[in-house]
Amino acid sequence: MKVSRRYSRGRGSVKVGLVLATMASMVGAGLMSVPASAGTKKLPPLVVGGILPFTGSKSLLSAWGVHGVKVGLYEVNHNGGVLGHQLTSSFVDDAADSVDTLPAFRNLMTHHPTFVVGPFSPTIEAVINQFKPNNVVDFMVGGLSNLDTMHYQYVFRTTASDSTEAIAMAYYAISHGWKTASLMFDNSANSQGFVPPLMKAFKALGGTIQQNITLTPGQSSYSSELTQAFAGNPKVIFDSMDSQTYATLMSDAQQLSYTTAAQWVGDDLQSAPQGVYAKSFGSAASTNLTAALPATPTTADSAYNHFLADYQSVWRTTSILPTSFNFYDSIIIASLAMTMANSTNPKVWVNDVMKVSDPPGVQCFTYASCVALIKHHKKINYQGAGGNDDFNKYHNVFSGFQMVGFDSNLNNVVRTYITPQDLAKVVAKEG
Repeated sequence: MKVSRRYSRGRGSVKVGLVLATMASMVGAGLMSVPASAGTKKLPPLVVGGILPFTGSKSLLSAWGVHGVKVGLYEVNHNGGVLGHQLTSSFVDDAADSVDTLPAFRNLMTHHPTFVVGPFSPTIEAVINQFKPNNVVDFMVGGLSNLDTMHYQYVFRTTASDSTEAIAMAYYAISHGWKTASLMFDNSANSQGFVPPLMKAFKALGGTIQQNITLTPGQSSYSSELTQAFAGNPKVIFDSMDSQTYATLMSDAQQLSYTTAAQWVGDDLQSAPQGVYAKSFGSAASTNLTAALPATPTTADSAYNHFLADYQSVWRTTSILPTSFNFYDSIIIASLAMTMANSTNPKVWVNDVMKVSDPPGVQCFTYASCVALIKHHKKINYQGAGGNDDFNKYHNVFSGFQMVGFDSNLNNVVRTYITPQDLAKVVAKEG
């Protein structure tokens, strides 16, 4: 894996993006090539580009993406590649900052990617108009609610929307009898996207919002905001923010005994086992912290089982990082679309993305089995490691959510699973 350098704003100096050099070298070492047979010409590799935050306040997301990408490349390359091509990767750092994202994208284009994975929600809007003009298909990961009705031919989202996640958070709280709430979300577009659907769902289910507090990231203290949030003794605090802001907030909350004064329900950023959010929350994480996470399929699902086997081969563990399976699915879907189109030209195969992922068609669960069906001229319906991967007309997918807590060692404990049917019932109540 290559992580490209990123140019700093306001200066001509170069800011090195190789902050995860160890990870980068591991990814590069993991991309094995299949030798060309005697008498055949070895085809050049196809580049999978990645736009991830290797630096900045949300740098933990880069590991989620890199883990999934490496497993996806392992799966494809160990099963013949794509039309005789092996896949390789090239990454750039957007620092989770929209100002840095367009220069990072332009840098990535010099590596001629066939398709791109990422960026995450905080920066996707900075480049979402760039993919079609540059003839590169994008599979973004993240729930930004602004994309719920997007119309971008070259952009697909393999994770459920934050608006759906917000409904799951509200449903979980009400199902536990927590009917009074305060909201604490930072002022980013990503975090604020949760607020309207969360408030609407919570109220529709009979809940009362006492305070809706918007946090300014990077402050030295949030004691006054916490005092305001807890003025009415809410039963639950809903929140989303960057990790640095969260660490400061939780330090203040512990001093004021607020971590145990209510249940805290956060977004998927907070779900990582032994992650920075759980550690910042402190010892009460095992009793008072829950995060919503798009539902991970169980080991009863064939595609997920296969992904787990690949993941263990690559990373020597089955403790997977969040959303890594969505990146994996993105690579499989793109590779299948190229195979179906018999072309590596994005202008051609972009039209086959939904043909390989959506019904009707023969369900298949691994790259090799899906390719075999395509070669026998069968219409397929890829069932992914992250779910069915059926894109709607807005190139979005839909899933249920698992509500994830923590044990005393900050490993994940699944509190409950909220089904798509549960979520649909809430939407019906909203009218």
